[in-house]
Amino acid sequence: MIDKFRVSLCCPLPRTGFGSGDVHVEDEIAQLETYLTKAEGAIVVFPEGYLLTSHVKKAEQLAKKYNKWLIIGSEDDGEQKSLYTLVIDPDNGEIYKHCKTSLTDGDRRNKAKQGNEISAVDTPFGRIGTVLCYELHFPEVARIECLQGARILFNTIGTGMWHEQQLDEWTTLAKARAIENRCFVLGCTHFCDPIPLMFGYDPHGKELLRLRNTEGLVNVDIDMSLIDERDYFKDRNPESYTEIARRQ
Repeated sequence: MIDKFRVSLCCPLPRTGFGSGDVHVEDEIAQLETYLTKAEGAIVVFPEGYLLTSHVKKAEQLAKKYNKWLIIGSEDDGEQKSLYTLVIDPDNGEIYKHCKTSLTDGDRRNKAKQGNEISAVDTPFGRIGTVLCYELHFPEVARIECLQGARILFNTIGTGMWHEQQLDEWTTLAKARAIENRCFVLGCTHFCDPIPLMFGYDPHGKELLRLRNTEGLVNVDIDMSLIDERDYFKDRNPESYTEIARRQ
């Protein structure tokens, strides 16, 4: 397993048809290649809905060309706007597709499909988890992935934050997910709406970066040796938590 590596977080202009903002890009594949030529990270992360599903094969080709792992949000073409996070291996293409399990009212209006699978994914950097946008608000998603061995969680987010309170809430939740699971949490949005955002927290909740209103790409170094013994997991009492799984 690779213990020390760099991750590139991207805050791109949204493609036409996704998100709100004054400027959109017509072709996210051309934009994707531009980012990959600049990315220093072995893993490059793009936000929710960044890639149309019809363009996944092209993204796989670019991942191979530039030898980059991609954690990338995608959206179905057509009337149904289901949302996914893809994990793309530069050698083997798409190895995991996570469908959003917690939908917003807007997702439901767009007839998005609700996913049911929550899994960690094996990579050369250890097991990783994908927490898709609003899923960050549900600690069960991150906990399940970390119980399966995830050591780093990627939060791909659709829009920027709408106001300061949402910004503070979101980054506080990211920090909490990092501390309670003793893992890294990294996230990014599109460059749209009032407060575009990129952030990162280490397993002790230390802020690695928190950039707002910054279009483009930022690199962050990850050192897995910062992950210590998981005392919180050892002290869990799952038999007492059955109420969590019941619908209200």
